[in-house]
Amino acid sequence: MRTLSSLFLVIALSACSLTDSFTPNTVNGVINISVSQARQDRQQLATATRFFTEVRHLPALPCCEELPVFFRLTHEDVIIELSSGRSYTKLIQLTPTISRQDLLLTSLVSQTVFPPQVQLYSEDFLLIDSLTNYHYRPFSVHEPDRLELDIPLTHYKTPVCYLLVYTSKAAMKDYTPLLDAEAQYESRIGMDVTPHPWFLAPHAPTGSMILQSR
Repeated sequence: MRTLSSLFLVIALSACSLTDSFTPNTVNGVINISVSQARQDRQQLATATRFFTEVRHLPALPCCEELPVFFRLTHEDVIIELSSGRSYTKLIQLTPTISRQDLLLTSLVSQTVFPPQVQLYSEDFLLIDSLTNYHYRPFSVHEPDRLELDIPLTHYKTPVCYLLVYTSKAAMKDYTPLLDAEAQYESRIGMDVTPHPWFLAPHAPTGSMILQSR
């Protein structure tokens, strides 16, 4: 009887495991928007010939009178995609309307992870902060884990850009050296990128990123 009880407990715990129920397109049964949509966007990006030459001239995030704002990877806002697993970077200039608000960045995740590295830049592209202030909301039956990062945009002058870098833990083992990836990025846009090096957060982007007003 004790053996059967132990076996049932193991099966029950396995059923709740975040990693066991993760597939390329779902997280615990929830459609994984960022992965499935990014696959389509990569195909579109592969055929795009336009690359940005100046970071400060990035297009503003479309919208944005009402929040939350959902965004996805497109050839319009992807600077470079690091070629290891589902790693990628995003650098987007926020509109003045959004920059006047403090935001909460929410990411659905598939496992217990470290927070994404969020780096804020001023218009002259100097690093002015690297945020690690986050709240981890554990997995429940109804929804996957979430990471929530406070972004106090009102502390900084506009325009404000942010950079997010993700990668899965599995990809860390054979990850392309960051300096190599950075050199490829710089050669594409024809400018030196500071500061060095880029930072990495060992987790995979497994849901839509959401910008919300405080």
